[in-house]
Amino acid sequence: MHIVILIYSFGAGGAERVTSLLLEELIKEYKITLVLLEDVCHYEIPNGVEKIILGKNSNNENGVIKLLKLPFLAYKYSKIIKDSTHSLSLMTRPNYINILASFFVRQPRIFISERCYPSEQYGYNNLASKINRFLIKALYNKAYKISANSEQNADDLVENFGIAREKVTFLPNVFCIDKIRNLSQEETELKQIIKRHKSNGEIIFVSVGRLDVGKNHILLINAFNEILSLGYKVHLFIIGSGELESYLKEAIGDSKNITLLGKTKNPYAPLSVADFFVFGSNHEGFPNVLVESISLGVPIITTDCAPRIILGEKRRDIDSIPLFKCGIVTSINDLNSMVGAIKYVLDNSNIFHKDELLEYSMEFDISKKIGEYKQWLEI
Repeated sequence: MHIVILIYSFGAGGAERVTSLLLEELIKEYKITLVLLEDVCHYEIPNGVEKIILGKNSNNENGVIKLLKLPFLAYKYSKIIKDSTHSLSLMTRPNYINILASFFVRQPRIFISERCYPSEQYGYNNLASKINRFLIKALYNKAYKISANSEQNADDLVENFGIAREKVTFLPNVFCIDKIRNLSQEETELKQIIKRHKSNGEIIFVSVGRLDVGKNHILLINAFNEILSLGYKVHLFIIGSGELESYLKEAIGDSKNITLLGKTKNPYAPLSVADFFVFGSNHEGFPNVLVESISLGVPIITTDCAPRIILGEKRRDIDSIPLFKCGIVTSINDLNSMVGAIKYVLDNSNIFHKDELLEYSMEFDISKKIGEYKQWLEI
């Protein structure tokens, strides 16, 4: 097999990290070519993998330009894949290019991986959302196989975009749990900051994510302002950067117990010190940070934006809020639900067991999942 893999870049995102782990495993058995739309490499490319940059592109390009470039990029990509057996793309725009390229060549078989919940990701009443909804409906059924990194994403493609059920397979994201734990041991500046607050008796909550509307950090800030007003000694640290940084700083105001830490190359080190991970996102595919959190033994409070498989089996309901082995799920964008969940874990400190979280996280290790990916590619 000769597999060509197409992705935006090799930047620091979740899909890129999953791709880096797959490359390490797949290159052991197959010929692999990695094609990037943008020449950004945060992760190391394994020896033996050929890298090709598909022109000069940027993820920040104007949406109209991105649309107009699709057929040209597809034609260029078709020249690369014409002698391969498999072409695998990850993320929406690479998926469009991959499928359109198949119009120019008979080979290879086209595999695409959907990483988001399309109805939410493209659920806005703007031109970009309308174009993406049209393209998914028009193109995705032409792929040979489609993987989705959550069951809800798979159902969304079938139920709301008319994708044939038999084409879609649920393949969860993969992780190298040992790497996460090793990186968490690093004594970084952010880790030291959090340790100082923890030594003062504060209960530490950490959130990680880009500062944008979808991640909904304002929900967390409002929730912790309420918790602080009740007299709890807590501290919320938010790791990440983005366009809403000034807005969130203004919302935090003079609070000494809510801190924006900015972005870091190693979020695992500060996360490992947390008592809880808290996540306010409105929509996700498969948020890697939740698995990374439990791999460090840190229980989760999250909105109902993610596959519940991440949290393990359900234990019980607490006033309509579901409690799972690894965390609590709240309603999306529901302040009362989030406040209630935070208050509950503060009042019931022994409901989660670190050993159970550490053990369960191994279910997502690449050593357990690579066989499913190979089977998907080979059948």
